[in-house]
Amino acid sequence: MTYSANGRSPVVRVPVGSVRVADPFTALQRQMSRLFEDYKAPDASGGHRFGATDITETAKAYQIVAEVPGCSEEDIKFGTANGVLTISGEKKKPITEEPAKHHVSGRQFAAFEETFTLPDDVDVEKISAGLKLGVLTITLPKKVESKPAERHIAIKAE
Repeated sequence: MTYSANGRSPVVRVPVGSVRVADPFTALQRQMSRLFEDYKAPDASGGHRFGATDITETAKAYQIVAEVPGCSEEDIKFGTANGVLTISGEKKKPITEEPAKHHVSGRQFAAFEETFTLPDDVDVEKISAGLKLGVLTITLPKKVESKPAERHIAIKAE
């Protein structure tokens, strides 16, 4: 840094309009962050992911809780095959009788699919699900641990 005779750094004059207030990479990063927040990318299979999902485990079961706003029981299907739980469905756009002019359209209407690999200790025959207020709760009970039967064997004298 150079200083002028009065001890201050020299003033650099630039033409109006060419001054950059912010770092362009910071601005680009901000725009990209906003883009990813506003856009929910489809998964590799071409379907859309459904809402936020929590997976918890207790001593007796695993539980998957997922938000599926706007879906009814008829809109959602789930099943298991080869150790994989698949949840799929569709959030359908409401049918209106007369055409309407949309000012803002922020809701998404699309098919979705999500898969989960099941742990070996899940009892597939006892899986259950419920839907309440747009929240799907799937309970995956654990298998009862089979303990080897203990047997006392008497020793015979020969």
